[in-house]
Amino acid sequence: MDPQFVERRRYPRAKIEWPVKVKTDQGIISGYTLNLSAGGATVRLQNPPLVHEVIEMIIKIPELDRDLSVEAEVVWSTADIVDNELTLPIIGLNFTTISDQDRWLISTAVAKILRIHRRVPTRVVSARRALEKVLKKCIEMDL
Repeated sequence: MDPQFVERRRYPRAKIEWPVKVKTDQGIISGYTLNLSAGGATVRLQNPPLVHEVIEMIIKIPELDRDLSVEAEVVWSTADIVDNELTLPIIGLNFTTISDQDRWLISTAVAKILRIHRRVPTRVVSARRALEKVLKKCIEMDL
């Protein structure tokens, strides 16, 4: 496997389409997330910022009364390879500044969606099995 494509994500990621507004030097750009984790997002938008540019992004969660605000670095982009006016470019973002509460909210939403779709990451399943074994042992030992 090409080392460039080794999975490096620290947080589970789920397909979530939430509206976003990206603040750049060129102004505010509207778009939406394609997938999201507590550490970053894949976002589709017109006229995206350049790779390595640091942006502010407002994420609108339909179920909440308030927006989430994050600072993120653009780590990759399809802007230079999209040659179709009907296809909007996609960018990959790494969150550089996010409040603990907002990170928790995103983590909770991702976990809920992964549970619904039964796509819980392997390390979570392994941890759950280990915890079940420990609890079973405690019950057997009457602790």
